[in-house]
Amino acid sequence: MTTRTMRTRIALAGAALGLAIAGSVGGVATAAPAQAAGQCVDYQYSAGGDGSCVANIQTLLNAFGPRIPGGVSNLEVDGQFGEQTRAAVVAFQTYWGMQVDGVVGAETWNILCGPQMGPGPISWYPYDAARASGCNI
Repeated sequence: MTTRTMRTRIALAGAALGLAIAGSVGGVATAAPAQAAGQCVDYQYSAGGDGSCVANIQTLLNAFGPRIPGGVSNLEVDGQFGEQTRAAVVAFQTYWGMQVDGVVGAETWNILCGPQMGPGPISWYPYDAARASGCNI
């Protein structure tokens, strides 16, 4: 289990405990923090998927693309997980030595969520899309 996965699980458990306490003490349950609602990084995405999380994946792949041999860097950021997006995911997974399945799951998110180029802000990395996806950066 990665540190990021463990932190996510701890945050979710804390949010659940907070809701339980709020509901039993005040009689009125409060809304869960945004973290507990589930973020892009908590799910898998594959061909046929759509939405803002897929758009974030496309943005992240576009940033990594020029740095990966055979990578795709001109994906249309339309939130539709089509064949071009799948091809970019496959190139990304191949480059990083992951299981190549064209699915953006935990292992792929782990690499997408970090610029992998050392400490400090990296000029080409789309931090906004990463944060919107739930990346802990």
